[in-house]
Amino acid sequence: MFSRLLDEAMELGVTVSVAAGNDGPDNDGLSGMGSSSLSITVGATDDQNTIDREDDTIAGYSSRGPRRDNGNNNPLDEFKPEVSAPGSNIIQAEGCVTSGGCSNIIDDASDNTYTGRGSGTSYATPAVTGVIALMMEANPNLDPFQIKEILKQTAERRGEPYDTSIDPFWNKDFGWGMVDAHAAVKLSFDLQNSGMEMTNYSPYLQLHVTSISEDIQNSSTEINGIAWAQQGEISTIEYNIEGGMWYEATYEEINGSSNLPFNWSISLDPNKLAEKNHTIQIRGVGGGDSAGQYSLLSIVIVQGTGDYEESSGSVNFLLITLLVAILALLLILIMSMIKQPELLPSAHLEKSKENLSGDEILEAELLDVVDDFEKNT
Repeated sequence: MFSRLLDEAMELGVTVSVAAGNDGPDNDGLSGMGSSSLSITVGATDDQNTIDREDDTIAGYSSRGPRRDNGNNNPLDEFKPEVSAPGSNIIQAEGCVTSGGCSNIIDDASDNTYTGRGSGTSYATPAVTGVIALMMEANPNLDPFQIKEILKQTAERRGEPYDTSIDPFWNKDFGWGMVDAHAAVKLSFDLQNSGMEMTNYSPYLQLHVTSISEDIQNSSTEINGIAWAQQGEISTIEYNIEGGMWYEATYEEINGSSNLPFNWSISLDPNKLAEKNHTIQIRGVGGGDSAGQYSLLSIVIVQGTGDYEESSGSVNFLLITLLVAILALLLILIMSMIKQPELLPSAHLEKSKENLSGDEILEAELLDVVDDFEKNT
């Protein structure tokens, strides 16, 4: 019942993070609220009391996945927890319930200090809630499922994949990995500033960047990744540079309705990019029943080493200047070849007035007046 309530909250726009539980590996299929299909279930890690993340392990008490099968023929439902976060030896603010000397309903605990250290997935979950709050602040337009996907995509991978035929990353202990607050908030900002609508986003179209290699000496930048469709299908992988036109990435033959993961790559020449950092946006495009839908946008920053844009602009300026000069020269030549009409008397003619008709004399006198006016002004 509680799990179904959490699912309804997610569908109504409330981003829910929930503790996986503290039953360790023998948890009987992740029973309780942590088995909610839609919410963000959080496992706990042990940081060994060090700042270095490399020695972090899954906490011995943290309930492991997968969840017990609910019989809906969707194995992805059973991939719980989604993410993990520090939950061991956490210093906590002291509330009334911990001191025993006051009531949470009628008393004020704001002047209390801190208690000793505590451990459990209930300590890891508020840490993820705090990251979610930062993501919402960075991008108020994110919905619960987009937030969930960002957390999964930016998490630091740990452990061996449970079943690569279903998902190439999920691990039964850590989920999709340890939460990376900086990466999650940064991607939220980037999506806010991308200028792209997310109304056609589908959480079932998966696209992940797996590696970025920049070889400045050989003028080569390679972006590699993996993509697949949990439901529906992906037809193409696209990318753009600085929000420009979309190009198709290189990838092996797409498996269509089989939904198996496939590799893709993008090759860039830094010498053809201006000497600055460039934003590369990458997305999976749905096909078939998923037509018109897109995966979550992946955003990568690559460095340009050349002066391509500026030099091409200079070349264009020189060409335009040269063309203008040629056209001006041609115009002068054409004008010189046109037979000039005889000028009427005044300062322009040697012809005497007695050889002119009456109309010609009148016209010549008018021209004399114009000449005098121009000289005086």
